[in-house]
Amino acid sequence: MTDITYTLTLLVRDAPGVLVRVAQTFARRGCNINSIHVLPHTEDNWSNMIITARNVARMDQIVHQLEKLIDVKSVYVHEDFSE
Repeated sequence: MTDITYTLTLLVRDAPGVLVRVAQTFARRGCNINSIHVLPHTEDNWSNMIITARNVARMDQIVHQLEKLIDVKSVYVHEDFSE
């Protein structure tokens, strides 16, 4: 069986509640997050959020929902195929 690990890099506003809204986007789609890392960005009031998830049925829908969030500036997806 081939596993697909998705790593998403988001540029998000550094504000209370942003992490919860991003996590809720995954939860509504029944997706389990493997890891979340949040790092400060060079621009003030912004942070880099790195999320890892495996075997997501419809990553395109999750990305679309994330892009709709007001506090999310950009979303990049990286796929890693392994056996």
